[in-house]
Amino acid sequence: MHTNLFKLGWNQAFQQQIVSNLHSNTIPARITRQDRGSYSVHTGDHKVRVKLSGTFHNAIQTPLDLPTVGDWVLIEPKDCLIQRVLERSSLFTRQSSGSTSDDQLLAANIDWLFIVAGLDQDYNPKRIQRYLTQAWNSGAQPVIVLNKCDLLEDADTVRAQLEGMIRDAPIHAVSATTLEQMESLSAYLIPGKTIALSGSSGVGKSSLINALLGKKQLLTQANRTHDSRGRHTTTWRELILLDGGVCLIDLPGMRELQLTGDQDGVSKTFSDVEEIALGCRYRNCTHEGEPGCAIQKALLNGELSADRYEQYLKLKQENTSTSRRGKKQKLKIKAKSNKWEEKEVFFKEVTIRHRKNQKAKRKFRQEDGF
Repeated sequence: MHTNLFKLGWNQAFQQQIVSNLHSNTIPARITRQDRGSYSVHTGDHKVRVKLSGTFHNAIQTPLDLPTVGDWVLIEPKDCLIQRVLERSSLFTRQSSGSTSDDQLLAANIDWLFIVAGLDQDYNPKRIQRYLTQAWNSGAQPVIVLNKCDLLEDADTVRAQLEGMIRDAPIHAVSATTLEQMESLSAYLIPGKTIALSGSSGVGKSSLINALLGKKQLLTQANRTHDSRGRHTTTWRELILLDGGVCLIDLPGMRELQLTGDQDGVSKTFSDVEEIALGCRYRNCTHEGEPGCAIQKALLNGELSADRYEQYLKLKQENTSTSRRGKKQKLKIKAKSNKWEEKEVFFKEVTIRHRKNQKAKRKFRQEDGF
């Protein structure tokens, strides 16, 4: 195996998946960029443009089956075709906009997901909680990066307040422009690891990547002055390889992040709320007036803030609704697949009967001398 693949994040788990590789003429590569209808991949030696093979395309049933940035795939170098996507270690998604419940793939095989927020007029702790919930659902380890700390005199106070609301996710206050506290992020720059940067437009993701690269490689734009809202500088997803062998995935800014996945993300983000709920007298307590309700008691004595509890209920309800729509869609896909399978069986039986009839006719003619 080419040693440069390990710099791209290749490891033993992916190696085991190709031990019994049926496509002997394929090689592993990592997707570095996704465009409409094609992908850029890195083979460890060079970058090439590839497309989905016909066999792979016909086997796709849901958007989750498609490749995305960060995925490891097996490609045919001669025809530049993707034949297979290797099993992922993590997958960051969001629900597609509109009435559908399709998952939109954002990045795969991430080790750390940087949730970047700007310490300016657009700072919003509830938005951070939403991103954190989806980050836990992805399977990656979330890291909260409060950028633009140079714009706020009491940045440490804001960071301490956020630490009081969040567990199990480290929080760093840095400045990508002045490089203040940027050394605190060096602990994550481990060769062979992958970091994805997510957050709203204007929080400074491109500036952070430029600071980590040590050069201005990505374009940046100034935010609007009256509300600090950003403009979409990055319009595509791209994997960038640092000189030390660390992979960075720059994700476009998102104004809206609708949740996907199950309730694990909500439970980890609001673990304090669910721990309090364990103290309720009744296991099926709705926290709406039952005697012995630990949630209502915590709200009254100030142990739990009303804002945090309302945000917990909102995200939990959203996650439940999304999960139900997803299950219904999977059932529809399964029913459609079963329908096609039934048709294939029917036509196969018709073909077999037709061949038997033709064989019987030929035998009859031979016996009668025709």
